[in-house]
Amino acid sequence: MKRKVVTEDLYALSYVGDAQVAPDGRVAYVLTQVDQAQNGYSSSLWLANPGAKPVRLTYGQKADGGLVRESRPVWKPGGGLTFVSNRNGKPQVFMLAATEGEACQLTSAPEGVVEYEWSPDGRYLAFVSKDPQDEEAAKAKNPDVRHITHLRYKFNGVGFTDTRKRHLYLLDTQDSAVRRLTEGDFDVSDIAWSPDGARLAFSSCISPDCELRLIPDLWIVDADGSNLQRLTQGKGAASSPVFSPDGKQIAYFGHEKGEIGYANTDLWVIPATGGTATNLTAAFDRSVGCSVGGDSRMDGGSSKAAWSADGQHLFVTITDGGYCHLYRVGLNKSITQLTEGELSITSFSHATIAGQDALAYVAGSNCNPGDVYLLQAGKVTRLTEVNAAVMADWQLAPAERFTYESTPGWEIEGWLMKPTDFTPGEKYPIVLHIHGGPHATYGYAYMHEFQLLAAAGYGVVYTNPRGSKGYGEEFTKGVVGDWGGGDYADLMAAVDYAAKLDWVDGSRVGVTGGSYGGYMTNWMVTQTDRFKAAVTLRSISNMYTKYGCSDIGWYGNKAGFGGRDLWDSEDYIMGRSPIRYAPRVKTPILIIHSEQDYRCPMEQAEQWYVALKRLGVTTEFVRFAGENHELSRSGKPRNRVDRLNFIVGWF
Repeated sequence: MKRKVVTEDLYALSYVGDAQVAPDGRVAYVLTQVDQAQNGYSSSLWLANPGAKPVRLTYGQKADGGLVRESRPVWKPGGGLTFVSNRNGKPQVFMLAATEGEACQLTSAPEGVVEYEWSPDGRYLAFVSKDPQDEEAAKAKNPDVRHITHLRYKFNGVGFTDTRKRHLYLLDTQDSAVRRLTEGDFDVSDIAWSPDGARLAFSSCISPDCELRLIPDLWIVDADGSNLQRLTQGKGAASSPVFSPDGKQIAYFGHEKGEIGYANTDLWVIPATGGTATNLTAAFDRSVGCSVGGDSRMDGGSSKAAWSADGQHLFVTITDGGYCHLYRVGLNKSITQLTEGELSITSFSHATIAGQDALAYVAGSNCNPGDVYLLQAGKVTRLTEVNAAVMADWQLAPAERFTYESTPGWEIEGWLMKPTDFTPGEKYPIVLHIHGGPHATYGYAYMHEFQLLAAAGYGVVYTNPRGSKGYGEEFTKGVVGDWGGGDYADLMAAVDYAAKLDWVDGSRVGVTGGSYGGYMTNWMVTQTDRFKAAVTLRSISNMYTKYGCSDIGWYGNKAGFGGRDLWDSEDYIMGRSPIRYAPRVKTPILIIHSEQDYRCPMEQAEQWYVALKRLGVTTEFVRFAGENHELSRSGKPRNRVDRLNFIVGWF
């Protein structure tokens, strides 16, 4: 007999990611699991073959007994499987010569390896690493003093940053010599080899005004570090370069609309020698990549474009509403959807097998955190069922899609989950759940939080109001300069829709959300007394103070508010800040926040709590030490469980 989901079930889930298909059809992937004893996560490499049971490849151990994290599997040209591991300290590249036995360490970068790629002949390993620290200077430095000279000086999940940069290095495996290829005040990312091994492409912002306007371009450099050339023109972010099989073109992701969040990310191609770039997906009006969020996956794999064997097509993922599928895009701008079903694909890889294109990918759904699949010759083969046994006796609540109309004529997509013990004829309370971003997407992804609310007897309604990705650029732009306006109308229309259902008790409606969703939760309880309880997560209460405290505040706020800056739009910015309307709040509200959250800093929660408490609102405040903005997705397992218990308990 199936049972209801409980919070502690989170400990039993496993997460697949970064599935890499080899030219012989084998697929290596990363499996991440909870280690309850150490209150963290460990990860290892596994191998899947169609028709066979997956086998574990790595059993790395750390000398200090800590958690081993292994990632980024790559099939080395000429044989062998390489990956990144922290088993000896900083993350370094290791190699398995065969699919069994001990791995040997290839790199010894003082600051570890951020990313790496093999040359086509398998001799050279290009990798990115942060500039090493001057040990003598570090010893002489007062540890109580932090001297900050750069504008972007902290980042969520990273902490305070310094001025050391991430640069490109080359390891010659024949003599173990390492040569540095780039130098300067810029960071290198997204490296890619040309088919002849003569050049490397990468993404970087190399400009004196990068602090103010961080717009990475595509660059290309010879394998000896000479002839650095800029390919794109700084009109918008350009990333993830991939050379065509003949080396004449480079495909990449980007747009030409500046440092903004609402623009579609499109697939482009540009001559490898420089010239005019061509947008291949402009007519589709959807965004390349997966923006569908979930709280139960850890996929560090790539979703960069992959060229077909004949060089006439590219494979990409595209978010379309609540789905994210694989597509084939032709150089003639034809677009063909390759996968079907109610799912979202988070990463994929490509290989040519016997002259045919093969794609390994990771996909999840409302009732499955994720598994590895192989698409070859039009046939999809499921290679893993990592959570099937664990979830076999769980009583999961399915999600029912619906659409409704909001002003000014927008059709909004949403989903409803009934309580798991649903009995026809009875009435149930519901909880409105609001996603972050605002340029993110809800859809076909497993949400443990939603399942717990359903198990506790609540219906769950979640939607993609204007501002969400997956519905066209104008829809995504619809929230810009209007936080708390049209998006509020979209969300309240969802509540109105749900309240009319015969199983919903419209007098018992709760609301919750995180990040931008936390902002909207705070905003909504200042605009209406309709909600009987609220939980605000990693939220924003004061848009004015967030400007200078958040890691992305000063440019993210400005972009989100339509270019408005503090000193010329004070009244508008405060007019869209929930803190201004705190005296209106009557809804009991629980505030949950992480102390190392640099995206929506703790001061946002502190202001909100003090204001509401002083005004006599029923409110409580839960703070998580040592956690950041990602608590719900990758925080310490026990903290994630406690967070969920607080949420369900409050409602």
